[in-house]
Amino acid sequence: MSDLSKDFFSKDYFFGRKNSNYLNYIHWDNDRYWKSIINAVKKFKMKDRVLDIGCAFGFLLKRMEPYFDELHGIDISDFAIKEAKKQFPVAQYKEVDLDIEELPYADNYFDLITALDVLEHTKSLSKSLEKIIKKLKKGGYLIISLPISDTLAGKIFNFFDTDKSHISVPARKELFSIIENSGLKIIKKNYFLNMIFFKLKGVPADMELILQKQ
Repeated sequence: MSDLSKDFFSKDYFFGRKNSNYLNYIHWDNDRYWKSIINAVKKFKMKDRVLDIGCAFGFLLKRMEPYFDELHGIDISDFAIKEAKKQFPVAQYKEVDLDIEELPYADNYFDLITALDVLEHTKSLSKSLEKIIKKLKKGGYLIISLPISDTLAGKIFNFFDTDKSHISVPARKELFSIIENSGLKIIKKNYFLNMIFFKLKGVPADMELILQKQ
C-alpha cells in the first residue's frame, strides 16, 4: 500500500499522529459507526464466510459474529493485527499488504468481503479490486467505502486531509468505470462524510458501495 513502509501504520497511526485522521481508534468501537454495514448484512441476508480487508482492531468483525460462521480479517499493520487479536480473538487474522501480496485464501471462497477506507491507500484501484474479486463467490457481496475527488465536499475534505497514505482518491466516473469493468454490479450507493466516530449521511465526500459479483 503506497510506497510507505509498514512502519507507517504503527500504533501512532491509530492514536492521533499528525499525518493520520484518527484521534483514538478505540472510539470506533461503537455500533453507530458500523450501522450501515450491519444493516446491509441483514437486508441482503449475508452469511457464512466474511473477510474484512483493513480490519484494524476487528471492531466490524465483532459486530458480524451473529451473522457469519467464519470471520477473517487482514491488515497491513502488524500493530493492528496484534490489537485485533486482543479485542476480538474469535476471528482469524493475517498481516497482508494488498499492493504487493495476493490474498492468502482460495478463490471463490467468501460470501462477503468488506474494504472500508482501504482502497485509497493502494497504488491501483483496478488491480486491488481484481485481487479481491477473485476471492469472492459468484453472487457474493463486496462493500467498499472511500473518499471521492469530484464533489465540492470531496474537494474540501481532500484539501484538509492530512493522511499522506491516501494516494488513490478517484472521481466517481473513474470509480464506476473500474467497477463496471471488474464484473461487479452496483446494488446500492451512499454518500457520507467521515466524522469523528460516526458517518454523516448525505454529504458527498465519501462513497459507500454495496456491490455484487456477477
